[in-house]
Amino acid sequence: MNETDRRKPKKCPYCNRLISGRTDKMFCDDRCRNNYYYQVNNEQKTYIRKINKILLKNRGILRTVNPYGRLSVPKRYLEELGFDFNCFTGIYKTKKGREYYLVYDQAFSYEEEDRMSLVVFYRDA
Repeated sequence: MNETDRRKPKKCPYCNRLISGRTDKMFCDDRCRNNYYYQVNNEQKTYIRKINKILLKNRGILRTVNPYGRLSVPKRYLEELGFDFNCFTGIYKTKKGREYYLVYDQAFSYEEEDRMSLVVFYRDA
């Protein structure tokens, strides 16, 4: 970068105002910097918020339906409450080969095609 490029006035990438101050300054103020990076990352954050909302709803449903730690319920009952079976935080496979789908500290497993086994899943952190 030559001397004339450094003296050329720079514009804020968010609001297009002229930037004054240090030569390496990129934004006119903190508000513009924050708004710019929020806008850049908004699509990804929106997706994450959507997934987190589904996960928290699933966990709430499991906690409400299964307050005592172990229960068997019809799959249709969870579907009616709005449970999303495709959204979970992990899979735990037992030594016998049974898979439990974790939603944080709650878990569900397929007993049969139309029944679900619900358990509270405690694991050492």
